[in-house]
Amino acid sequence: MCTRYTIVSSVKAIEREFQAEFQYSFQKAYNAHFGMELPVIRAGFEDKIVALRWGLVPYWAKEPNLKYHNINSPAGNIVKSPLYRVPVRRRRCIVLANCFFSWVLVEKGSKQPFVVFDGKQRLLSFAGIWDSWMNEGRSKIIESFSIITTHSNKRLKKFNKQMPVIIPPGRRRKFLRPATPLNEIMRMLRPLESNSINLYPVSTAVNDFHNNTREVVMPVGQRQYAEYSYVPKVYLKLEGMGSMKDNLDRKPEIKIMI
Repeated sequence: MCTRYTIVSSVKAIEREFQAEFQYSFQKAYNAHFGMELPVIRAGFEDKIVALRWGLVPYWAKEPNLKYHNINSPAGNIVKSPLYRVPVRRRRCIVLANCFFSWVLVEKGSKQPFVVFDGKQRLLSFAGIWDSWMNEGRSKIIESFSIITTHSNKRLKKFNKQMPVIIPPGRRRKFLRPATPLNEIMRMLRPLESNSINLYPVSTAVNDFHNNTREVVMPVGQRQYAEYSYVPKVYLKLEGMGSMKDNLDRKPEIKIMI
């Protein structure tokens, strides 16, 4: 599952990474959630970043009510489901993010939120689908999206069973290309197998989606996996997550740079 994520990089950094330009006034989202207007790039319009509402409303729905609040689309069901089978063929998109949140069950049944990020990619691109709904009089149009999810990779599966599909930079254009065959698209809907995936605990402030501040990504503990380099001393700056100074004699410390 992916129920919350963060996109807080500068407009310049986002446009440079994706070779696309914003078509609206972008606002940072530390605690992106259902119903928010968030940045995506749609198939066929790879040079434009637009704002769509998170929570897929299918074009055939009679009303855009809470019955259709599909923030996630399971990859295993995406070809057959009436909700997803048309969008995955014709209306794919990538969802721009710095990191996402995952809740891990701890003692006494409580859940600890974690930030999950890829240390080698400043910006992530989640595989997504979108759709356009309009009322009978065509006076109201809602363009919305859903994030495609799959089973977790080796590093995350002990924390959570599902994760968003992350499209590597070299495959973004292929995923968005309308002419890409469906069987090739399906092969992309797999977990990102990468040792750079890491996570650290954050406060429960993220549980309240009204908390859309830097506080929700501040660490309250160490990263779960050590991040070492062949170079003894190197600073790794992660927009949205922080920087870390490698030291082979102790665990890495987290310094938030947001």
